[in-house]
Amino acid sequence: MAYLALYREWRPRMFKDIVGQEHITKTLVNALKQEKIAHAYLFSGPRGTGKTTAAKILAKALNCDQREGVEPCNHCASCFSIDQGSAMEVFEIDAASNRGIDEIRDLRENVKLSAIQGKHKVYIIDEVHMLTTEAFNALLKTLEEPPSQVIFILATTEVQKIPLTILSRVQRFEFHRISVEDIQKRLVEVCLSLNRQVDPGALVVIAQKSEGSLRDALSIMDQCLLQDDPIGVEEVYLVLGMVGETFSAQLVEALVSSDYGKSLTFLAEGIQQGRDPRQIIRELLDYLRQMLLTSATGETPLVAPHIQDRLVKQSKRLGISRILRWISILLLGEGQLKYAPNARLAAELLLVQTIHESQPSAISGQEEILKRLAVMEQQIQGLRIVHGDDTEVMPPVGPKMGRVVMKDLAPSQKTLNVEPKIPDSYSGNSAVGTKLSLSIMGIQERWNEVLDQVKKQKKSTQAFLMEGRPFQLKENTLTILFREGCSFHKDKVNQTENRQTIEDVLKQLFGATLTLQNFMENEFITKETPEGKDLKRQEQALIDKAKDMFGSDRVVVRE
Repeated sequence: MAYLALYREWRPRMFKDIVGQEHITKTLVNALKQEKIAHAYLFSGPRGTGKTTAAKILAKALNCDQREGVEPCNHCASCFSIDQGSAMEVFEIDAASNRGIDEIRDLRENVKLSAIQGKHKVYIIDEVHMLTTEAFNALLKTLEEPPSQVIFILATTEVQKIPLTILSRVQRFEFHRISVEDIQKRLVEVCLSLNRQVDPGALVVIAQKSEGSLRDALSIMDQCLLQDDPIGVEEVYLVLGMVGETFSAQLVEALVSSDYGKSLTFLAEGIQQGRDPRQIIRELLDYLRQMLLTSATGETPLVAPHIQDRLVKQSKRLGISRILRWISILLLGEGQLKYAPNARLAAELLLVQTIHESQPSAISGQEEILKRLAVMEQQIQGLRIVHGDDTEVMPPVGPKMGRVVMKDLAPSQKTLNVEPKIPDSYSGNSAVGTKLSLSIMGIQERWNEVLDQVKKQKKSTQAFLMEGRPFQLKENTLTILFREGCSFHKDKVNQTENRQTIEDVLKQLFGATLTLQNFMENEFITKETPEGKDLKRQEQALIDKAKDMFGSDRVVVRE
């Protein structure tokens, strides 16, 4: 007799034998009991979770000559022919290779033919998401009003690709990934029935690496059984082409000890054994993921039993923040490994980078820089000129300002806006009759409130005003500057109707009659004017201070 693969030999033949999908088998059994069978079903979910198996069991139950309750007998001619794939009433169609409109038109013609007396014609269309748009359209009418005794069962691993018009005409059943525990139990049954000796730890590894697919687990087991008894964890790793969790645990120890040489030696040993460097990094990431879950939840990690205690100790030693940093570095590098012309070199650099960027000196150095940067920024933000008449002038904010950019820091931590003092010639008296009660700083702090009130009056006016910034308050004149490229917005704000709306809102909020004065930034301040030169001198002084604090080699000034 020809050899039969384990996943075929152990394919369930009754509803009660289906593993891990009780929510589906219960519904189908009740539908058979109540004789409420739908004309079309959609079975969706990951590969190897029982979609096609459930479809064939349902087809057998509908056509069985000697049905025992709701379960097929698996002995009659109908059940036997369906199991063998030769039944005249059950048609299995692979949509991946029969995806065109012509095939679906043929199917529609065959559907019209009558079934054998008392039998159901069942069409099982596997990987139905592969059908073309035209084929789906051709199938639509038949799904909506199929002939009596005809049932469609569609199966797919990518339900998001199924058109909504199809989804609305079927009963949908979502198959779940099968748990590690359920897969392990089935593997134990297989080992007992075959009288084979397999280490329980090896069964756990197989269950984990099958990722919820019982079919994949049985395929791995089938290959492992070619080894001599007893079959242990190492034999499973050999079959899977993995370096194993023991190797990952040792590599983590080398990383924790910041030992560059030891880490690279372990990597070299794995490669020498024929392992792909990419696979080594992927397994290291899987191991770190278990460490992260253990640290965050306190639950037992899903690794081989002999590794669990070691992983828990390593998790406590590292801490969540360091584990997160490692995972971030390795995830970014793992994505680039796919395209690296020299995978070994890329993996070596990745391990070195992981150790280097988690060094206390590197971390504390960056933290010290950030602290200094924060202090300097507070000093700059606090700069303002208070004149003898108690008026205040704040520095302009816009794209023409200089920026100090720190090298070797994260992008979100690099930039510090340099906002120099405004020369005395820019200051002026506060609005008439409101000395000490109104300042440019006060207007700037409430500018968002001004914009909100203008929006309530006229949305278009607010849209134009958003591109401007209050810059100077001199007597009762408020100067607004518009950045380069926004001359259109400035001209719109200058229009009588828009200007009046804004001035009314300013009077309402600040209790003072203010007149708007609108300029482009490059019109109001130029490098050739005394004011512009003064601004440039102060800006340079702040840049020099940044260079003194952090070193000139770490400071880049950009306009």
